Amino acid sequence: MEKHKHYVYALISIPGLIILAILAMNMQLEKNDLGGGRKAFLASAWQDETHGITYAPPLSSTRLFKTLRLNARLPGINTVIFGSSTAMGVRAGMFPPPMKAYNFAQTGNPLLSVIGEAEYIQAHDKEIRNFIIPLDWSLNFIYMQGNPNPADLSPPRLEKRQSDPPLFARMKDALSLPRIKNLVVVLGDILKSKEKWASAESMFFEPSGTDYRCADGSVARDYDTMYRGTCTGFRYDGSATFANLERVSDAELPSLVLAATIPSSKYSEALKQSQGEPNPAILQALEKIVRGAKGRVIFFLPPLVPGMERRFLSLPGYSEDLKRTKAALDAWGKRENVVIVDAGESEKYGCKAEEFVDQHHALYSCYEKIFAKFWKEGADRKGIYAPQ
Repeated sequence: MEKHKHYVYALISIPGLIILAILAMNMQLEKNDLGGGRKAFLASAWQDETHGITYAPPLSSTRLFKTLRLNARLPGINTVIFGSSTAMGVRAGMFPPPMKAYNFAQTGNPLLSVIGEAEYIQAHDKEIRNFIIPLDWSLNFIYMQGNPNPADLSPPRLEKRQSDPPLFARMKDALSLPRIKNLVVVLGDILKSKEKWASAESMFFEPSGTDYRCADGSVARDYDTMYRGTCTGFRYDGSATFANLERVSDAELPSLVLAATIPSSKYSEALKQSQGEPNPAILQALEKIVRGAKGRVIFFLPPLVPGMERRFLSLPGYSEDLKRTKAALDAWGKRENVVIVDAGESEKYGCKAEEFVDQHHALYSCYEKIFAKFWKEGADRKGIYAPQ
């Protein structure tokens, strides 16, 4: 009977010990990843020196790193690209001289926040002449109620960093599936390494890995244990590589379009709840930015995966709402003497499924086609521009 008790205790305790080990290792990896904001300063300084690809973890919170980079780049730029992750595919080389751009787009950054950022730059950074601003309808940004959020983009200081997340939140994250999968990869890499202890020390305690080369020849350095060696992060011009995400395949495209256009999707909800009416407070705030700019202000509707917007335009109800949005923006753009590049039907510009990672995140190659066509055909237009 005693032997059976020991057996039962072992069965109960072994899974618990495994969970505790996973928790301990992932919390150390997470602690090393976050670094109390320190890694943002390290990653920014490294990119300033090398012009390579990097980011400061976590990838879901990019404001500190991007603000550091913006301030570092200000002496050499006159154009800022704003927005959320949907605009991260836009590269500096897509704008002709004398425009010298930095992509300041950040993860989860709505238009109400973008306006505050643009207002701050107009007030404090007189050398910035040109403003490139996305107007996302699919994520509800153009319809979102409320007033613009004031921003402070002054050079961040390390002593003003945010505190670490609460312990329970860190524990929950440490036991999440992505973290466990990452731990398996980390441990696998350590076991494969010839210098196992040095590899483990680097992963669990060092602020970054070593420099390596990407397929395009760019140098990269990882300040995160997630996505190591994949060239994930931001280029020197602020654009994102999206290297950690799978590309959409032609076979996946029909199901993605269908999922996007069902009544319960976030895209459908954005149209249904707003009835396609942009928030007047947003347009009024954008008018001030247009009138205060010393150079060009270019707005754009970010590209959606091929066929998605076309389907919305064929669906009763949604079609009327989306056309109402486009008509309102067209009239507003003509009145304010600005162009709005309508890239929603990305296939009109020649974009393919493989140039997206989901329904609303386009890669730089799609944006390259969009802006090439825009500069050739639509640069002098007012109001909505889209290829026929």
